[in-house]
Amino acid sequence: MGMTELCKFLSFFFWALFTYISHFFAKHYFSNNSTNFVTENVIFLTSLQVGCGAVLFLIMKITRRHGSGPVLDYKVVLLGACHSYGMMMTNSSMSQTTASLTHLVKMSEPFYTTTIMAMMGKINFNIKIILIMTIMLFTAIGSEPISESRSSMVGIFFALASNLCYALRNTGTKYFYPEDSSKSKTTLEGFSAISFGGLLSLLPVWIAAYFLGFNNYSHILSNTNVQLNYFLIISSLSHALYNIVSLTIILSFFNPVQHAMLNVGKRTSIVLVFYIFSQRSFTMLNCISAVTCLLVSIVSVKVMTTKKGGHSITKTTQIGWKYSVAGILVLLFSLSSISLTASNYQTGGPSARDNWLQCIEDIQQNIISKLSDHLTNPSLLHHPSPLLLIDPAYQSNMGDNMIAYGELVLMERMGFMNHTECNIIQSLGRSKGCDNFTHVPDGGLAWWHGGGNWGDVWNRETITLRRMRTFIQLVKKGKTVIGMPQSFHYQNKSIETGDAAEWMGAIAAEANSEQSKAKMVLTWRQYESVEKGALLYPLLDNRLVPDIAFMIGPLEETDIWSIKKEKVDLMFLLRIDKESKNKGNRHVDKLREMIDNNDETRGLSFELVDWPGMAPQEKFFNETVDAPGPNFKYKVLDEGKFDYQRMFKRSIAMFASGKVIITDRLHSSILSFLLHKPHVYVDQMYGKIRKTREVAFEVSEKCGDREEMKYDEAVSLAEAILKATRMLKEKKF
Repeated sequence: MGMTELCKFLSFFFWALFTYISHFFAKHYFSNNSTNFVTENVIFLTSLQVGCGAVLFLIMKITRRHGSGPVLDYKVVLLGACHSYGMMMTNSSMSQTTASLTHLVKMSEPFYTTTIMAMMGKINFNIKIILIMTIMLFTAIGSEPISESRSSMVGIFFALASNLCYALRNTGTKYFYPEDSSKSKTTLEGFSAISFGGLLSLLPVWIAAYFLGFNNYSHILSNTNVQLNYFLIISSLSHALYNIVSLTIILSFFNPVQHAMLNVGKRTSIVLVFYIFSQRSFTMLNCISAVTCLLVSIVSVKVMTTKKGGHSITKTTQIGWKYSVAGILVLLFSLSSISLTASNYQTGGPSARDNWLQCIEDIQQNIISKLSDHLTNPSLLHHPSPLLLIDPAYQSNMGDNMIAYGELVLMERMGFMNHTECNIIQSLGRSKGCDNFTHVPDGGLAWWHGGGNWGDVWNRETITLRRMRTFIQLVKKGKTVIGMPQSFHYQNKSIETGDAAEWMGAIAAEANSEQSKAKMVLTWRQYESVEKGALLYPLLDNRLVPDIAFMIGPLEETDIWSIKKEKVDLMFLLRIDKESKNKGNRHVDKLREMIDNNDETRGLSFELVDWPGMAPQEKFFNETVDAPGPNFKYKVLDEGKFDYQRMFKRSIAMFASGKVIITDRLHSSILSFLLHKPHVYVDQMYGKIRKTREVAFEVSEKCGDREEMKYDEAVSLAEAILKATRMLKEKKF
């Protein structure tokens, strides 16, 4: 009896072990791959997983040409379809939500299996069964700490659908053939035949996906990321191994309901490790629930025996308590060790991506929190007058376009779904002129477009002074006015103080300090700027807020819109205006000389570009590609007067044509960051890039590691080239 119990425990142990390994690496594969091709990733991984078993079928057929080999008939193809489609739905669920939530939803599998078994007359569906399943489900749910991780109703639906597929597969595998039949599928031959049938059943999926446009597999086949390839291989092989254990050992020992009950125990162990590894906090309730669920799942195996001719089968015995307790501890320790080992191996891998994603989320939450008193004010949020966006930039400078799109994202995320616009200079006449705002409804909220033009560097008379006057005009109309984040820079200090004194005098004539601060808000994206603003404009509410373009991300890099799929080593995106400190070196010959003068960088390929629209960059953008724009986390519903999607496509196509970006433009560096694209920045004339990024990155400790965020800074182009070269050698791209 002891040896039998040990065999059963070892079977359960390796079943859980290989399940965890398969799903652990599958989840990391999805997390580190492009979200633009989720469907292709799911189909490819599922085919590879089921293909491992199909290869076994072919091997057994070839080696047993003159003897009995695995049998393939219509029943096997049906079982294979349940097997492969259950697998595909599980993968789809993990691609849409967390692996732990997928496993939690799949703990309802006993309900499906019990219903099918009762309909077949294999078990008596009574109150005892209902009680056991209810206890298991509630203790399984109770074992999970509350998670703030992303969830998806689509992912939950796929997990539920996979339960039905697996319940049908397990029941059919056990009972499609008589118990004394040589065709039984609870054998290695049976598993291989089911896998081959499953691979055949995926052909309609491949065909349908092709005609529906889900046919871009070049990013998988041409992938140079060794870790992603390892994820695919390890997940697929582990999937085959855990299904061999599941179908040929566990299912031969137990009936499908008992199999499903043990599955709940297995999944509880796996989910516990997923949560431990993600450093979630556990309560005593979580611990008690988890232990109860594991023990009930084992005890229920003895209770849930199969009915046959009115007599119960006594073949199944309970697993001893000493094996149960020791086994659970060994299992949790083993799974945790795998997680830790894999994490340590993946330097710069998933943990870096997770930190990058959290960094973006933290910056966005900081922006929202800094303005929440106004943006959540019911009198503004529900005001009949639409939010007025003043002078959003529609020129060919994508940095300004990114600011405008970020403003729209913030607007809609906060519930302002109705907005209007007016033009002063940057909207290029696409909207009605602002004039004196006589045509604008009274009350509500007005936003002034942000950027880097507060001062005397760019169009002081037209933009800065006009902006100052409009604050007073709009407040007179009962509006609350917020200036989106700006950089403050005057070259002439006497003009700086004169403009400030004149503006403060005009405001003081209309309202006292308390009234003006309640209605007028200036936001600044640099520490020096907010200090200057508070000093020079004391009658306004001055706040430090990260650049609004950070509201756009995260984005996925893709070459789907690129003409050339090959990447040059370095992409120089350099400005040519008066803010540049590198105009003297902004030439192809100068850059080639710089690169070839250093043994470490000699021979590197490069392109010299500027923002699309400011220079002829159509050599990168393939306009004939009929594909939607980027997969935004928050896609704007009302984009107003500008084709933002084309702008993003053009810029991402250009960025995808280089391995590392070297830039002296602020929003080129921000777009690189939002794409998680390796980049090195060289600052412009007054340090705008470093100072702006500093404010954003200091809001979260997740942003602190430059290597994980994939960037560096340099004081010269020569130093930037050297640092970018080291990124190339470390394969950061």
